[in-house]
Amino acid sequence: MAPDAYNRVSCRQGSVVVFKLRKVICCVGAAIVGVGAMGDGVPAGTVADIEERTQPFGQLCLEGDDCGGVDAAAPVVVQSGRSGSEVYAQHCKVCHETGMSNAPKVGDAEAWEPRLAKGMDELIRSTREGFNLMPPGANCPTCTDEEYRTSIEYMAGISNDGG
Repeated sequence: MAPDAYNRVSCRQGSVVVFKLRKVICCVGAAIVGVGAMGDGVPAGTVADIEERTQPFGQLCLEGDDCGGVDAAAPVVVQSGRSGSEVYAQHCKVCHETGMSNAPKVGDAEAWEPRLAKGMDELIRSTREGFNLMPPGANCPTCTDEEYRTSIEYMAGISNDGG
């Protein structure tokens, strides 16, 4: 037998062995899955426990609906009229004190100059909608446009709002 013929025969024999081995593994795997599927998936007495634990933790009660005698939720009170320094201290300081993510620092007139050149309305709009890495609302979703204005003026050094 020529050396090439021997190599072709052994390759074919090897692939037959691999094919048979794959077939056996698939059959054993299918048998294991089949046996597992026939068993009881949830032990007796736990279905009710599971249903009880997975109940929604609350119910929606719209205004005007009878909610079973439950008092209506208190309205959300939005604080307004905060000074620029108050808004800055609560919502802007983290980024604008250090210049994080290219935020213009408080009192850095050179950094604020090109931003102020766009106009206060544009600055308020970009504050409300978000700009670059500043999130929409600038971490103050309850701020009014006037509060955005006073905080921008405070950070840019336009006002001496002491809080």
